[in-house]
Formats: sequence, C-alpha cells, structure tokens
Amino acid sequence: MISPSFTVTAPGKIILHGEHAVVYGKKAVAAAIDLRTTLKLEATNDGQFTLKLLNFGTTCRWKGEELQQDVEKLGRDGSCWPQDGRKLFKRSFDLSEVKEVDERVINDAISVFIYLIGQIVEEIDRVPSFSVVVNTSLPVGAGLGSSASYCVCLSTALLAVTGKISQPSMMRSIPGDERELCQNEMASLSVKDLELICNWSLEAEKLVHGKPSGIDNSVCTYGAVLTFQDGTIEHLSRIPQLRVLITDTKIPRSTKKLVADLRDRCQQLPSVYNPLFDAVGAIAEESCVYLEKLYQTQAASPPEEENSQEHYCMLKKLIDLNQQLLVTLGVSHSSLDQVCHVTAKHGLHSKLTGAGGGGCTFTLVTPGTRELSVSSVTHELTTIGFDVWDTCLGAQGVTLSRTPPTHPSQ
Repeated sequence: MISPSFTVTAPGKIILHGEHAVVYGKKAVAAAIDLRTTLKLEATNDGQFTLKLLNFGTTCRWKGEELQQDVEKLGRDGSCWPQDGRKLFKRSFDLSEVKEVDERVINDAISVFIYLIGQIVEEIDRVPSFSVVVNTSLPVGAGLGSSASYCVCLSTALLAVTGKISQPSMMRSIPGDERELCQNEMASLSVKDLELICNWSLEAEKLVHGKPSGIDNSVCTYGAVLTFQDGTIEHLSRIPQLRVLITDTKIPRSTKKLVADLRDRCQQLPSVYNPLFDAVGAIAEESCVYLEKLYQTQAASPPEEENSQEHYCMLKKLIDLNQQLLVTLGVSHSSLDQVCHVTAKHGLHSKLTGAGGGGCTFTLVTPGTRELSVSSVTHELTTIGFDVWDTCLGAQGVTLSRTPPTHPSQ
C-alpha cells in the first residue's frame, strides 16, 4: 500500500466591520478572502521529517528521534516557548536556504509544527516520515490571517495523515492498482472534522498570539463570512459574491499598543468614546442585514438588479461611515488615509481592516465599476509602494485533497 500524499489549502481573512469596538462587546464581521496558504504533505522513505517554508527559503529536517526530543522539550502545552524555543530550533535550520527575514515568524512556524505533531501525531515512531511544504499568497504580519491559515492547513494535514478526520478517497483506474490516483480528489469534511480542525488550529494560534479571539482560525476553517461578539461566533451562510481590492501599506503596527492606547482614551472620555463604539457596532449589524438582502436579490430569478444597486449603495455608505469613525477613534494612519483618498478619486470606497495604524485596507468593487478605474487605482497605489490584490470575499474554507506522490528530493 502506498503512503498518502495530501494537499491542503486555507484562505486568509479580513475584518469587514467592527474592529476595536469588538473589544467592548460589539459585533465584528469577518470574511474569508481568496488569498490562500497551500500545504503539501508527502510520506517519504528517508526516515526524516521535513518542514519547508517556501516563502522564507527555510528548510528544517529532523530524524524521528530528534523530532521526538524537540516535542518533549517544547512541552505538550507549549510552555517552553519562547524561552527555550529560539535555541531549540537553531540546529534544525538548513542555513544555506535561510533568507533575511523576521526570525520570530520562522520560529513561530516551526514551534507550531513541533507542537501539533506532539499533540496530534503523538507517537512519532508509529507514523512514516513525511515532508511538509508550505507556500502562501498572503502577506505575513499584515493582519490578513496568515498565521491562522498556516495553523489550519497544518492541523488538517496532520489530522488526515493520522486518520482522525475524513480522507479523500483513492480512485484507481483498475481495482487493486495503486499506481494511478485521481488528481486532486477532494475530501468531504464533516461538521465534526471542521470542529476538530478549528479547535486544533486555535490551540496552535495560542503559541503565536497568546490569547487569540478565535475569529481568525474560524474564518480560515469555515470560510465565507462570520460574526463575532462576546466570544460567540456565528456563521453567515447566505453570502453574496463581493469583489474587493486589498491594499497592504506595509506600515508595521502593534495591535496591542493600538488597543491599549484607545482604551486609555476611552477611560479618559467614556461618554464620548462609548457612543462611537456603539456606532461601529451598529454598522456591523447593518452590514449583515444588507449582505443578506444583496444575496437574496442576486439569488432571485431573474436577479433584481435595481434592488442590488440599492444594497451596494448602502454597503458603500457603511464602509465610509466606519472608516470615518475609525479615524475619529484615532486608529487610522496617513498611509491608510492615502489609500482611501486615491480610491475615492475613482469612485471607490475603502476602509482599514484590522487594528489600523498601518497594515491593510479593503476597497469594494461593485458590478459596473469600470475596469479602467480598477487598473488606475491599482497602478497608483503600487506606484506609491503599496501591494494590491484583486480578490473576492466569502472564499471557500479549508480544503483537503489527495494528490499523487511526486517523491521530490528533499
């Protein structure tokens, strides 16, 4: 019997509405975006476990007993990270392939790999050695869920290789012939499978972020759109197709500091700031209403074009209002304001997404928008030095497929 070879993909995410106000008990709305992380796991016969991070030019290798030792050092609850983690992983690097990148990001990725193997695989000597190759189209550290997307992919692959979730069937052209597999045979992941993936990816996210809300890994697991309020996550199943431009200003920011500074201002003037949070929360609520209405008009036969335009108009207004409130709250940045100004010149509507202070924006592109406007905006923003992606909201969640082994040289 041949060993399994899996390909897993998971989307990134953006916050549509509700950032910062969610900290004060208001609703936030998040959506999966079709910028994805791809992970390929393939069994090997060399007795080595390999993690290759293509975006960082980094390859790590362990023999089975070495990996077991690192699992034990890391601790089953991850408690030794980060105190021992940075020293722990030094010897695992193939230094010839390391680029100049943020070492913390690489260490986080490796710690998650070791942690999940220790938790999910458990007895390393009872599974065949394998290689894991990871590539992502998501910018790292930009607030688009790159770490959650990675954690979801890795959790899914390890759960699949250990038989703890549904696996794609192996399709053979001749009964008993294991040489020919159907390309990209997709697994049908059950509700239970997705819950398991979501839970393990949240545990892995704790290594990276300490106390994550759970919204990032949930969006990356389930896809589409969801809401988050007071620790409760709800999935919106009736979601219209929405095209957006995502712009990364590449301005670094500290989410922790932005949240803390805003809290200080709120404590000084609660009667001023609390109504602003109420307004941001109301925008999030209204956005869900108009997303549902837009879905209904698009699903009608024939589609109700006039009503669709009205609903798009309301979504644009909500985007503008939310951005103005975030500026008032003091969490925008000159680079984010610049994106909004550039897109507004071409009749498009934008807002920051995430913590603000830099990072990313999203811009709604409605049907009927001239492609010349989109290309002009993209050109102008990239000329400034920003990165721009043309993508869709409400992307599919995690996918798992079985792919024919290639037995690449590691």
